[in-house]
Amino acid sequence: MVYYIFRHGETYYSKNDLHYGDDFEKAEILPEAVPITEKLANYLKDKISDHNYTSPYKRAIQTTDIISKITGKIFIPDERIREEGLSRAEETLEQLEQRLKNFVNEMEKLNTTSVSVCSHGWPIAAMKALILKGYITKKDLGEFPKCGQLTIIENKNIKILDFNYES
Repeated sequence: MVYYIFRHGETYYSKNDLHYGDDFEKAEILPEAVPITEKLANYLKDKISDHNYTSPYKRAIQTTDIISKITGKIFIPDERIREEGLSRAEETLEQLEQRLKNFVNEMEKLNTTSVSVCSHGWPIAAMKALILKGYITKKDLGEFPKCGQLTIIENKNIKILDFNYES
């Protein structure tokens, strides 16, 4: 299976490396994130993805709405790929691992060729570790992509495409 995993469009918080605080569910993407997301969408337009999922948080929904307009792909919100709760003491590393392992295991059982996922930094890092090696460590969480990057995982091989630059 091929995974197309990308982080939501850039927000004020992600741009300035700030914690979301109380805005973690409702933070919006910045206007300058739109053309970057459109470039990502144009790449995904020709890629087959039988199943498409997004975090239910506003910035992820805004990102996938842009992608849907260009690709025609419909993204289904899934609570399991929401933002992490570790930094707010709302979940443990084990709980984060369990909910993302549940998601990845379900994707593997779909008997599909590919899946697209829009999520957040730490959850993407955790998914990447789970897909590649089957478990996560605290250190793995630091291996998250920037907004505007697409992580492609196929047969345990990983490729990162960066849409933040002029092509």
